[in-house]
Amino acid sequence: MGPVDPVLEELTVHPNDYWGPYRVLHDNLVDEQVREERVAAEALLVKARSMFERRFGHMARKERDVVLAATTSQPMITMSREAPKQCPACGSQGWVAGEAKVQGIAVHCAACDLEVDSKLLFHLGDLDEEVLLDDDPYHYVGDEPPVDEDIYKGR
Repeated sequence: MGPVDPVLEELTVHPNDYWGPYRVLHDNLVDEQVREERVAAEALLVKARSMFERRFGHMARKERDVVLAATTSQPMITMSREAPKQCPACGSQGWVAGEAKVQGIAVHCAACDLEVDSKLLFHLGDLDEEVLLDDDPYHYVGDEPPVDEDIYKGR
């Protein structure tokens, strides 16, 4: 049986009732899309591992660790929130970024140049899991000056 469509599940409509004779076609198309995304994700990993080897493969372990610590210490992607996460390609510290909370919107690793968007994160382990942050993601709300309602409403 193919994947369960979360929208139909939430609406309590049985997929057979919704798709009727097209259910098999639907399931095959979903399976094909998932396979294509897995291949795309694997291709990104292979490319990133090759880049990592070219950049750091010739270095001694201690030297490589120092260079990686400096290279990966800051996120290369900027969104409202970033959090460190181990790169699935090279094992270095990568960064996952999101809006308001960090939950798989984009991932970047400066060590191997792995860049993954939200569409493929699901296929790369736990990169799309929510990262809990120590501070309140809404702390910036109180930092902005109050909005002048007259200007805002055009009065």
